[in-house]
Amino acid sequence: MSAPRVLVATLAIDYPAPARLPFELKQAGCDVALFAPAGSLAAQTPYVDRRAIAAGRGTTGAWTKLLLREIEAFDPAIVLPGDDAMVRMLLGLAIDPPPGASSTGLADLVRASLGDLALVVDSIDKTRLFEIARSAGMSVAEGGVASGADDAVSIAESLGYPVIVRAGSGTGGAGTTRCESADAVAEAVRKVRVPDGWMPARPHRVLVQRWVDGPVIVRASLAWHGDEVAGTTRGRLATYPSALGPGSAVVYAGIPAIAEAMRTLLRALDATGFVGAQFIVEPGTGTPLLLEINRRMVPATYGSRYAGIDQAQALAAMLRGERWSGPEDLRPGPGPRLALFPQEWYRDPDSNWLADLPCDAPWDDPALFRAMLRLPVDADPQALALRYERATVTRDAAALTSPSAAPPRTASP
Repeated sequence: MSAPRVLVATLAIDYPAPARLPFELKQAGCDVALFAPAGSLAAQTPYVDRRAIAAGRGTTGAWTKLLLREIEAFDPAIVLPGDDAMVRMLLGLAIDPPPGASSTGLADLVRASLGDLALVVDSIDKTRLFEIARSAGMSVAEGGVASGADDAVSIAESLGYPVIVRAGSGTGGAGTTRCESADAVAEAVRKVRVPDGWMPARPHRVLVQRWVDGPVIVRASLAWHGDEVAGTTRGRLATYPSALGPGSAVVYAGIPAIAEAMRTLLRALDATGFVGAQFIVEPGTGTPLLLEINRRMVPATYGSRYAGIDQAQALAAMLRGERWSGPEDLRPGPGPRLALFPQEWYRDPDSNWLADLPCDAPWDDPALFRAMLRLPVDADPQALALRYERATVTRDAAALTSPSAAPPRTASP
């Protein structure tokens, strides 16, 4: 049987997931093509069979034509979007294609990659996701959907302050504001901006919810026609660059309530492909409340391998028409801990997590390692050197400077 053909496509410059997942996919026996911008992290990886690199200053139209040519030439079984902008681009090509780009085959490919297109569009709108989740019986923080500032203030007053105001569409926390007063709510609504790229032609709304101060938990899953094939759940031990920022050290765990909530959501969305979701655990009740989802790979997707759940291998099995026979989730209770690269390196070069835990650095990819280490543009060169020196052992350093001089290190829990 021929190897499954997978196209990893991203418009992001500094997002690690589309740069890291090709290695996992090649290990799983896939033929991998890459579409990425010049200068991006993803463009650094050698673990692809072919690549289409978009000019850094190219227009959206030029990038679209290059992506369409790559799809036609490679004929992938699935396209894996590496960021939210690529999710929107794929939806636009399938639902509202530019002149000359329309084809049944393209729409079928996007549908095979993401699932029901109308539900994908709904799921990337936080207001519709809120409504879908409630209809499916999932737990969400109390709130409501507002069409303007007056509606938003009315909902906030009924909930009591503080509240959280979320734009219908946004990436990486953009358009999300904690508000302590009516004036703050109205200002947050006025500042909402529609993200670049394709968006459905519908009124822009905002979601206003009760503020919940609890731990944020991430569930990363592979879905197939609405069923979860495999997934992992992880929480934060430390964060960088802020207390509310992404995790820099994490712990995996089997949490049945979150796994079941995720499965309910995937069924409601008839989802296919990699999906990441964030939940916040309500203090006092321990109830996981859905925050948002990403219809794409997330860092926890490739990180699942460190917890013994190989989502790339599971995807390859699905593409071959096989049943996934590997581990689907962790057993209930705490699981492996992991220091994340490069976040924990920047947070504290003397971190106990770095000393005591395996690290998910791309030891197998020296060029990507160097590129990721330079991510913070304001990083001090001496601090970089210190972090490098303290966080690598002699064998790792040799592998990074001369890949043939030493075998690559593979972190494992």
